[in-house]
Amino acid sequence: MADRGRVGSLIVGSKSCAEKCWRKDHDLHRAKLRQSRSAVDISSPATLAMDHFRNNLKRERLLEDRYVEIDRENQVLLKKMSDQMKKPNPYLKEGPENKPTSLNRTSRKKELQSITKENRRMLKAIQEVKPVYSVKNWDENYKKSAVLLRNCSSYPVITRLPRERSTSSVLMQLDPEADGSGSLSHSRQGSPQIRSGEDHDDPKYVLKEGKRIGATYYLLEMSTDGRVLNISAYDGETQTSLELVVKEKIHRLLYRELNGDYAAVADRLKVDNSRLILDTSGLPGA
Repeated sequence: MADRGRVGSLIVGSKSCAEKCWRKDHDLHRAKLRQSRSAVDISSPATLAMDHFRNNLKRERLLEDRYVEIDRENQVLLKKMSDQMKKPNPYLKEGPENKPTSLNRTSRKKELQSITKENRRMLKAIQEVKPVYSVKNWDENYKKSAVLLRNCSSYPVITRLPRERSTSSVLMQLDPEADGSGSLSHSRQGSPQIRSGEDHDDPKYVLKEGKRIGATYYLLEMSTDGRVLNISAYDGETQTSLELVVKEKIHRLLYRELNGDYAAVADRLKVDNSRLILDTSGLPGA
């Protein structure tokens, strides 16, 4: 079946060479089209420069007559309005004003004056009154109370919990063989004992206490799921939280070495560059 979209045969020895030849012929064809001149004269005829083509005298005459008619109607309307304003109003009758005098006019005038005087007095009292409560004084008293509360408290005062936790800290790996140095984990399950092969859905904490690490006082929380140990340290002054996840190997070594005393595990915690670190030196196999 012949190819109606092309000129020539579709079978070629080299498709790339055929493509180059086709593109070259196509470019030559487009160049010739750009250089070709039209055989038809498409320039404007010389008759367009005549006056009767450029100016429509009949339309201008009709517009001029219309404007004259509008001007004449406006003049007639203005004259009618002027004549109407000069005439007296037939519906307004100006007669002698013989209104009866009110008997209680004086009393009503005095009553109105007394009401006006009372309104002025109340307005002046409202404008000059001072507020009983002051937001500025409340703010100053709150700041003073906060200072006194911090001075009287032995530990940092926590007024609210943070909205979000900071980046979790991890154990620093000292050598390539330290497999259980630390890792990130998203699990928050807990169990108070070291058990293998058991999973618990409800989180249970093994330690909740306040402890001073370095120069900062933290609120510590430890939870475990029987394998990993999750440690969280909250700083009430800066409203920040540090987290550490101890892998199962280090957790078991600490549990056997310290006889399950998580308070002793808390004594091994350190803070370095806003990262919570657990000191695993001295553990066998660590």
